[in-house]
Amino acid sequence: MSDVQPLRVFPVLLPMWAVEIRTVVLDAQPYEVFDQYVSRAVAGAGLREPARLAAFFGVEVGLIERAVRYLESVGHLRGDGAGVVLTELGRRSVADGCRYVLKEDRQVVYLDGFTCAPLPKSHYAGTEWCDEPSLRLADRTSFHPVTASPAFRVGAIQELADRPDRERFNLPGALTEVEPLEVRQAWLPAYIVECVSGLLVFIKAVDGPDRHLGTIVTPYLTEVLAAEPRVDDVEVWRNWLEAKGFPDARIRRMPNRVLRAGLPAAAFGQAMRWAQLGSFEVRQQTFMQLWCADAAARQHAVLVRAAAIAGAGGVRRRAEVEQRLADLAGQLEVTVPGWDDLYRYAEKMDDRALLDRLDVLAPG
Repeated sequence: MSDVQPLRVFPVLLPMWAVEIRTVVLDAQPYEVFDQYVSRAVAGAGLREPARLAAFFGVEVGLIERAVRYLESVGHLRGDGAGVVLTELGRRSVADGCRYVLKEDRQVVYLDGFTCAPLPKSHYAGTEWCDEPSLRLADRTSFHPVTASPAFRVGAIQELADRPDRERFNLPGALTEVEPLEVRQAWLPAYIVECVSGLLVFIKAVDGPDRHLGTIVTPYLTEVLAAEPRVDDVEVWRNWLEAKGFPDARIRRMPNRVLRAGLPAAAFGQAMRWAQLGSFEVRQQTFMQLWCADAAARQHAVLVRAAAIAGAGGVRRRAEVEQRLADLAGQLEVTVPGWDDLYRYAEKMDDRALLDRLDVLAPG
């Protein structure tokens, strides 16, 4: 991100509201042919008694009675003492040529804990929620909960249901009724990056900065994070490198203010993993990129990281792996390796599992 000058990073748990709701939606289904004819006869021919409907269709009354009972059970017909009439649901079904059925369901929707606004549908898939305000990753990264004072607004769910764009926020477009059942606190893991020009928010479900959450949390967190004690980031990383056995490693600040440590190629694959080359280490809210001046070493790191992505099974198409190769090559400032380069790497490493995986990835 060429226009960004990052300063510090904060792993946080953003407060959210998880609301279980009961929904009733209008589900469009194909008509059974005879049910549709019966409904149309009631709507257009004024035939309301089973006997008259049976005479009109030339069938036994029992067949009409069964069809009427079914159409009553799905809310399309109702009796009024003088026969049957179409309900509003039945009239709409006849007009649109499909059988509308009201279906009840339950689901959970999420609203942010700052403004009680709904989260977009894009924030649901791939998001890992926390039920407790604590999270510690395997790499010992600790996420700290952010405190928000606003209480849950009871009318927020109905406001969401009334929105014409509610499908963008994970509510069905064909919604006819909604009722909140239970509200509980939830926590969303996020990284807040403090930059010279403001805050950026990153979560797992969104590729790149989350502009939706960024707009919401910036007014609440800018002053809070600015009050956090600052450390000498160069000193922090010089001490870290010395403890790792690289006291002579050169640390320089890039034009975008990011620190970069130059290490020899021999450091990777031994003291440092290849996957760390070009990646960022985080310590005391500061971060530093591990680097190597040897372009061949950086090219090898691209292949190592791309192989891990391809072998993990999360991608299904060759084009996805090729895109990751291009992204990694840009990050490590080397020529983009081709598919054949990755295949030769797998052969050189005698990685049969990876070779098999590359063989089955669909083209395109």
